[in-house]
Amino acid sequence: MKKRFLAILLTVGMVLTACSGGGSETAQTPSGGGQEGQEQQQEQAAGPTELIVGAEQDPVGFDPHKVPAASSVRIYSLIYDSLTKLDKDLNVIPGLAESWKVSEDGKTIQFNLRKGVKFHNGREMTAEDVKYSFERILNPDTGSIAKSYFSSVDTIEVPDPYTVVFKLKNPDSAFLANSSSAYASIVPKEVSDLNKEAVGTGPFMMETFESGQYVRLKKNPDYFIEGQPGVDAIKFQIMKDEAERLAALRAGKVDIASVSADFAKLLGETKGVTVKSYQSMEYSYLGINVNKKPFDDPRVRQAISYAVDRNAIIQVVWKGEASLTGPVAPAQTAWALDVSSYPSYQTNIEKAKQLLAEAGYPNGFETVIETASTYPDMVETAQMLQQQLQAIGIKAKINQLEWGNYIETWKSKDMTLLVGRNTSGIDPDRSLRFFFHTNGSANVWNYSNPQYDQLVEKALEATDQQERKKLYDEAQKMLVEDAPNLFLASPKNFYAVNEKVEGFEPTAAGEVYALVQTSKKN
Repeated sequence: MKKRFLAILLTVGMVLTACSGGGSETAQTPSGGGQEGQEQQQEQAAGPTELIVGAEQDPVGFDPHKVPAASSVRIYSLIYDSLTKLDKDLNVIPGLAESWKVSEDGKTIQFNLRKGVKFHNGREMTAEDVKYSFERILNPDTGSIAKSYFSSVDTIEVPDPYTVVFKLKNPDSAFLANSSSAYASIVPKEVSDLNKEAVGTGPFMMETFESGQYVRLKKNPDYFIEGQPGVDAIKFQIMKDEAERLAALRAGKVDIASVSADFAKLLGETKGVTVKSYQSMEYSYLGINVNKKPFDDPRVRQAISYAVDRNAIIQVVWKGEASLTGPVAPAQTAWALDVSSYPSYQTNIEKAKQLLAEAGYPNGFETVIETASTYPDMVETAQMLQQQLQAIGIKAKINQLEWGNYIETWKSKDMTLLVGRNTSGIDPDRSLRFFFHTNGSANVWNYSNPQYDQLVEKALEATDQQERKKLYDEAQKMLVEDAPNLFLASPKNFYAVNEKVEGFEPTAAGEVYALVQTSKKN
């Protein structure tokens, strides 16, 4: 799935004090004499601040345990919190849990919760809510995207209102990192439908949602991190056309928007607008349903890999602002393999034709590539793949899907070929087990290899870093060879930012981390 605004996206960052443009709390403070009183009066006069973000897509739901769409994650990540979170350097730090302790055998994790944290409905968050949230994630009836993250959980104990103890079936080296995911948000046990009533503990509260127009969030006055958030409201203005977002940025009607490399260059000289970029944890891919003929034959999938020119895709689609990637994006430097270790990354048309002939398709075949219609990079990638596959006799029709239909197609496990984007996250467990283990929550490709499953299971249980590295290296090579996905490019992300915005510094830690500490001058 496209995960541009998650990265691992998907959590609130360190405790940093952000400047506020005033607002109800400031206005209630009596102004005194001297410089301090004048500053307070100026803040009162400025009024509340609203940050306007140009959004490419409508959200398709707000339940953090069920909805994987990036357009939803970027919003509900601001409404909810998780037990842990990430700092700007992608380190796991305290979230709703102020501390934790892992037993020597790695099979017991005790979380000590912050006291006095309130849900947006005014009730205090307790250990019972944590237990309920994780049991909801693990319940097969929920259909949670995070279920396989926590497959190691055996039982959950609540010795007191501020302590939660997870008893694990086996050591789980990714548990703390996975606990930082927005998919693992802590939700109140009394709210039955989180798509209708978004109630979290996060820095912002749901105020208004007008489908196809905007989502408006307001500041949580009881947020447990002092000084956050830095604005009184965030409005996600739905603008699916990038040219529309560009015009709005230039006119000062939008404060922040994600833009393509092309538009980043166009905005480079625009007065009052700054373009900021970073190497993302994302990668673009061609997903292959291994249950469908002829793609059930690994030789066909390998032939496609040899036929694809990934470097050409980087130059044309991403304007050179991307890197070649394997299953683990190169920004995850501790785990990603050098792509030169993958033989099928060298474009070889003759080799591709030979493999097709061996599989019984010497003249190629016809197929369909599906992708999201409102993401230009996905459409352009599909078009380039269509052209490149013609060289080995594969005639692919492109089917562009509306965003909601695209999400449903991804979840259906019944697609044929699908162009999209994922994020590697901060731990290779997400890149490898979550997406490609037989029982992985996001394994929509029907890929199943017992030897691969064993590798990523052993890696999850390994507590020695070098042992994990060795196992994950082997798993990555096996996955590229089996090719249930073709991993294409890991792009840089670009944001255009109005000069009135202060403190917005996007990194691989994700958009949410940056937005929470952002302030705005009126």
